[in-house]
Amino acid sequence: MSEPVPEVQEGVGAPDGFRRLWSPHRLAYIQEAGEGGCPLCRIPTLPDEEGLVVARGEVVYALLNLHPYNPGHLMVLPYRHVAELEELTDAESAELMVFTQNALRAMRTVAAPHALTSG
Repeated sequence: MSEPVPEVQEGVGAPDGFRRLWSPHRLAYIQEAGEGGCPLCRIPTLPDEEGLVVARGEVVYALLNLHPYNPGHLMVLPYRHVAELEELTDAESAELMVFTQNALRAMRTVAAPHALTSG
């Protein structure tokens, strides 16, 4: 049997043996960030309904993903823009974990999924 030919898609890097999900509607996030406007920093400044924010804390907030791969995709983020998890303060880390645990409990209660992922 012959090797599969890598699928060439504009904007996803060099072709390789992996099949990639391609969601061109998400390009707006990347383009906006390239113009100096991080959408995850802008969202907390919007009204909750417009930004899809479902909960706000002192140092973190939770929002639904506008373009989810799966139903119920929720993100918990610090208000402060950091590149790495280990850059969070103790207060940010603690509140992020509490929000994540509460989100998992809520999702199990309302949706009864077979599995949940976090990360």
